Amino acid sequence: MSRKLLYFFIYTLFICLLSIGCTVAYYQYVVLDSGAESLIQMDEGKVSNSPLKDSDVLVEIMSYGCHFCAINDKAITELETRLPQGVRVVRLHLENTGSRGLARYARLFATLQVMGIEPQYREKVYAAIIDDNKDLSDNIILNRWLSTNSIDVEKYHAVEASQETTDLIKYMNDVSHYYDVSATPAFIVNKRWVAFQDRDFDKFGDHLLSLLKNNKPLEQ
Repeated sequence: MSRKLLYFFIYTLFICLLSIGCTVAYYQYVVLDSGAESLIQMDEGKVSNSPLKDSDVLVEIMSYGCHFCAINDKAITELETRLPQGVRVVRLHLENTGSRGLARYARLFATLQVMGIEPQYREKVYAAIIDDNKDLSDNIILNRWLSTNSIDVEKYHAVEASQETTDLIKYMNDVSHYYDVSATPAFIVNKRWVAFQDRDFDKFGDHLLSLLKNNKPLEQ
């Protein structure tokens, strides 16, 4: 093995270990030791008045600026294959009044969603924002990114200004506010449960399935 390849291998291994370490630290110090609830159950009144349009869905509230949303994205797609027949995963971007913090990319998500290309470009958006530190909420930077990725800039902004996009942004804001979600990723199950990841995603996926199928949490 050449020295250059050896350095590349060591660097890649270091990045993998660093990523794993960050994930473990997040679970330990942010989720487990923060005192925040990792599972919230809504009462019947809240369930009945939920703004969620569909019942047979597992909703992920995510953000393009969320490192852990990016890490888990493929695992969530795989989890969808284990869902009961007729149930699907619905991704909604975190939104709040003023699109502050992690909600700043809600408009980008909604526009790509209405254009029908959000799943196709999701990984590239994550990479641009998280890895390349590009602020895609800035129109100048966004337009450059759109052009680089062969997305029609004029068409994008026409869709962005459409009523359908406006309605989707409002819907995401209504859901985020109703379920009091301000951190991502968060998962809404059966309109009743709000779950935040508190364990390795393989086990957390089993936890979500237990909530979905049995209406009860899976003990750690």
